[in-house]
Amino acid sequence: MFEEDIFEELLRMRRRIERLMRSFGSLASFEEAESFPVDISETENEIIVRADLPGFSKDEVSVNATENTLTIEAKRKEERKEKGERYYTVERKFGAFRRVVTLPVEVDPERATARMKDGVLEVVLPKKEKKRGREIKVE
Repeated sequence: MFEEDIFEELLRMRRRIERLMRSFGSLASFEEAESFPVDISETENEIIVRADLPGFSKDEVSVNATENTLTIEAKRKEERKEKGERYYTVERKFGAFRRVVTLPVEVDPERATARMKDGVLEVVLPKKEKKRGREIKVE
């Protein structure tokens, strides 16, 4: 009973801190702090998202795009500890990491490409072509 009360109170505190952090706008949320950093840039025809994923192979990373969002997920299994081996520090993170990015303009997800090189994921998302209006002849 006592433990549940503590964990529920910690969860409530975390939610309050999240709301406070979001109210400042520029501060990262807990979800962002626990995931990985991204850079978003733009050219005339593309949105480019680069994410630092050191230590991940391309097989451990998945990317999903819609017209407005990009979702990057990376999963790393915990390495088995050898018998007789004592750890003094364990800082490397294992498990699932996820980052959802809202894109600044609509993109064409069908033409998007992604590649991993030296621990950096680069996703290139072509901007959605703006439909031109057509002239309607008045009769």
